[in-house]
Amino acid sequence: MKPTSSKNVLKEAIINCLSGIPIFADLNPAELNTISDHMHVSRFEAGDIVFSEGDPGDEVCFVVDGTLDVLKLYDGKLEKKIAVKAPGGSLGEMAVIGNFSRTATVKSRTDATLLTLPRRRFDQICDEHPEIGVKILRSIAQLLSLHLRDTSQELLELISPRK
Repeated sequence: MKPTSSKNVLKEAIINCLSGIPIFADLNPAELNTISDHMHVSRFEAGDIVFSEGDPGDEVCFVVDGTLDVLKLYDGKLEKKIAVKAPGGSLGEMAVIGNFSRTATVKSRTDATLLTLPRRRFDQICDEHPEIGVKILRSIAQLLSLHLRDTSQELLELISPRK
């Protein structure tokens, strides 16, 4: 039996994590293997800033473990928590679609591990494996549509007259 290298163990761990992330739910094992080659692993300690509102957006992040707070500037200075991201959650999906700056600050509430996919690597996947790119883009579009639907409902509740 051949010894397993640490690189193979890491790759298997990344593939296992990817299989639990909704954006990759439609990918088969071979496609997950392809995606894993383009992922980076990042570690954050509790209190670390993952990225700040207004920063250039150049990668999408997927939470492997830990909890992250999504914070929005309010009145130009105060941060208001607008979401919490847990394992399986994603951040910055718009960053792989276009050249958008970060719309919120993300701060690690606990120690956390993220898988990140830089836009240039996603573009490479789309060029070399368009069928994988289409599946991921479709999943991102569905996720963003759900976010928009939720935001529209929240806005409606805020502007509706109180009874």
